[in-house]
Amino acid sequence: MDEPAIPADDTSAPPPVEVVASTPRGAEPRAPWASAISMAEAGLLADVSIVFDLAWIYVPIIGTAFMPLIPTPFVILYLRRGPRIALFAACVAGFLMTVLVGPHYGWRLTLEAVVGMVMGWAMQRRWAPSLAILLGLFVSSTVAYGAAFMAAFALALPLHDIYLVLRNMLISIGWLLDTSANVIGVQGDWLTLRPFAVSAAHTMLDYWVFSYYIYTTALAAPVVALYYGVASTTAYALGHDVRPFPAPWVWRALRVVGIILTPLGWALRLLWRVVTSPLWVPVWVARALARHARRKRLRAEVAALGLATPTAPTAPTEQARQALDGAGEAALVEASER
Repeated sequence: MDEPAIPADDTSAPPPVEVVASTPRGAEPRAPWASAISMAEAGLLADVSIVFDLAWIYVPIIGTAFMPLIPTPFVILYLRRGPRIALFAACVAGFLMTVLVGPHYGWRLTLEAVVGMVMGWAMQRRWAPSLAILLGLFVSSTVAYGAAFMAAFALALPLHDIYLVLRNMLISIGWLLDTSANVIGVQGDWLTLRPFAVSAAHTMLDYWVFSYYIYTTALAAPVVALYYGVASTTAYALGHDVRPFPAPWVWRALRVVGIILTPLGWALRLLWRVVTSPLWVPVWVARALARHARRKRLRAEVAALGLATPTAPTAPTEQARQALDGAGEAALVEASER
């Protein structure tokens, strides 16, 4: 059946059909920072930080070594995925720690995550390590300072407790200085300087609200420096363009110093063994006697059971050699017949 012919004057193309872009079900979100790989990496690094924090809380003594590692995952996440996904991971990590352990540890982990983000921001812009540490110290001490007063007001605690914390710290420092001066032998010089130290302590107690901020800053300074050292070294080892702290030449110098001091370490170890020999030699002798007595008891028990002790293998006799030769010849004859 012939198709109807198209008129010559009807050669115009059909009107274009408007294509409506539709996102298929199960596709990734359009926001680049919320892609599937970014979310997976954020969840993984947040879990790593939570594990480090739980180890610090529950593992005795050794758990303290995990404390400087807590902000490092958030620094790496900021350098790799940007601030939005890092902030999202910080909020999730803080919420999980609140559910698992309690609100105190939850807000503390969130603070450490924010410090890690600030350090990551400074590393990305290649700030000097001293400036990056000062920025992280400012954030950490300011948040801790504000949280102390907020907790006092929220829990209806007397502000005198904060004053007592500062006062006890000053008393401890004074006792430490007095004891050190007596031990070193500079008590006379210290007595001339002691009135100025006492006057400075009274001034700090008069303006204790501002002095408490100095107190929190002094406590946070070594911790933040340790945070930055671990995070920058890890980021540098992973290939990020950051300025590590300490610089690589410091580690090389320490390695050279360690190699130079190795003979001294061996000598000190030998001297330690000689000096402590009255302590460990009796222990070694007691252990040797105990092993000898245990072996003797085991031999007696084996003999009582009537079991023969294994003997060393002896050399084969002439009859055994002839039997082996005859068996070999019989095997060869049987093989040739087959």
